[in-house]
Amino acid sequence: MQNRHRTGTSPLAAMFLTLMALAAPLFAHGGFDHVRGIVVSVNNNVLTVKTSTGDVAVKLDSRTQVTKNDQKTQISALVPGVRVIVDVPQGKAGQTAAHSVKIGAATPDTADGKHTEKK
Repeated sequence: MQNRHRTGTSPLAAMFLTLMALAAPLFAHGGFDHVRGIVVSVNNNVLTVKTSTGDVAVKLDSRTQVTKNDQKTQISALVPGVRVIVDVPQGKAGQTAAHSVKIGAATPDTADGKHTEKK
């Protein structure tokens, strides 16, 4: 008698795994990388964000959507100390302008309108 023990992946399982691998990029971040942190400055249409891994410079242009509380606002609302989430085209940070900037709450040390540098 011959032992017919199957090894490996079934064709159905292989197809499922392939579809999942191909679909993953479509659902991950909607094609955008997120820069999360605190505004350091905005100079010459470049937003500098302090992140957990260091400062990140992000270009802004006339198409960049700036919102606060889901309402459209101006770039002038990007003041030092406010928290932001910036969406930039995936893999293009520093090379192309941000798609959107969402403004959150000010950090505790800037809630009174005064920004103090932490050393």
